[in-house]
Amino acid sequence: MFNFFRKKKTDSAEVVNIVNEEPKEQENGSFIIGAGYAATQSAKVSAQQAAKTFAKPDTYVGNRNLYDSSAAKRNAKKILFQENGNVVDPYTGERLVLTMQEAKELYGADWTRHLAESDHVKPLEQIYNETKGNVWNTTDDIKRAANSEENIRVVSRKFNNMKRSHTNQEIVEDRAYRESKGVYLTEEGESQAILDEKTSDLSIKKHLHKSSLHNMADTGHKAGKEGAQNAGVTALTMSGIMNIVAVINGEKDGDEAVADTIRDGGKAAATGYVMGGGLTILSHSLSKSSSEFIQKLVDANVPGKVITAVLVTGETMRKWGNGEITTQQCLIELGDKGLNMATMGYSMAVGQSLIPIPIVGGAIGALVGSILTSGYYNHLIQTLQTKELEHQERLWIIRECRAAADQTRAFRRELEAYLETYFKECRDCFDGALSSMRFAYEAGDADGMIAGANDITRNLGGHIYYNNVEQFKDFLDDNTLDVL
Repeated sequence: MFNFFRKKKTDSAEVVNIVNEEPKEQENGSFIIGAGYAATQSAKVSAQQAAKTFAKPDTYVGNRNLYDSSAAKRNAKKILFQENGNVVDPYTGERLVLTMQEAKELYGADWTRHLAESDHVKPLEQIYNETKGNVWNTTDDIKRAANSEENIRVVSRKFNNMKRSHTNQEIVEDRAYRESKGVYLTEEGESQAILDEKTSDLSIKKHLHKSSLHNMADTGHKAGKEGAQNAGVTALTMSGIMNIVAVINGEKDGDEAVADTIRDGGKAAATGYVMGGGLTILSHSLSKSSSEFIQKLVDANVPGKVITAVLVTGETMRKWGNGEITTQQCLIELGDKGLNMATMGYSMAVGQSLIPIPIVGGAIGALVGSILTSGYYNHLIQTLQTKELEHQERLWIIRECRAAADQTRAFRRELEAYLETYFKECRDCFDGALSSMRFAYEAGDADGMIAGANDITRNLGGHIYYNNVEQFKDFLDDNTLDVL
């Protein structure tokens, strides 16, 4: 970076002129960094809350009551007997009565074949096993789906005791087991059992898919509002202080200062809403990923850091790419912004501890830290350009500049460490898969493209749903698959 300062005189003078200018707030990106950190921390808290909201028990044993509904089962029997004078078991064909007393009076020792009970067509244990990893359904959502009208059938106690956690398909296919329990299905009953299972399975998936979409939108909106509030207050506090100082110094009038403060707060709030909601949804969606690499990224809050870095450095790189600033100017701006990013989190933490007012303390700490950091950085850069410095003093300042620049590289080294650690084993797979996909694309070989993509999916621990074009078409048409 500092090699640029040893070039011809005109280049060095240009840099000195840039540094001698009064630093502007938007150049070091402190408002954006502060708002980004606030939104990222807000999203982290929202994701933790989402993890509690959508948590599932570790085992089904001892937790059946979370998914069973006695009221739904009683209501199913009540409605059926009110609507029908003669109720029969749909699978055995035996006549059913509502109470145990009536069953014993009418059928004696054979009363269990005739006492009506409500059965979950798709067993609760199976529903638990299929949904325990679902990140966007609560136990209440699952309970409502499991106890929906489509998943409850009124059968005999004999059939219900025999079935337990078996599926209808298993009961129909295992004749020996049924006969060992003294249960006999009619031919029509076997067909009806299979049909009921398919109907209930589709209904449950429909219920859960609908509730997951609603929960995702609701969680994102709430997290977005929290992110907008935290980012907005942070920016308003920082901008408000700076604009008050500008008015006192005669650099702005009151109306201009108010307008600038409102504008900064509004932009930060909008950014905070998008970051807060988006990062919460992303983090929680990936929290149960089968890929350890992705889970590590989420745990380390890497997505939020990347987004903040892009927000901060994007404008500088755009100006450099369009030729609006020189390479030296670009490096100086990136150094200032990078050092702000490296120190902002610590500055906000110190400010919050010294001024224990939610958000405001952190915002003031961020502003003070940003001013001190940028002032120190710009002072070092400016001093380095003074040719009258003694040789030893110049070497000391260069060491100080390099130490400051090293801090700005911390974020890049962190990302490189993640790439080195978690992509090391994936690199050969990615190279081979992407190469084969490129040749398949040039040859018009769709199956080859799918095969290459599947290699990457397997390497990251994902699930393969199709292996060729025909299976892909079937996948698109299959409503029973829920990739969420």
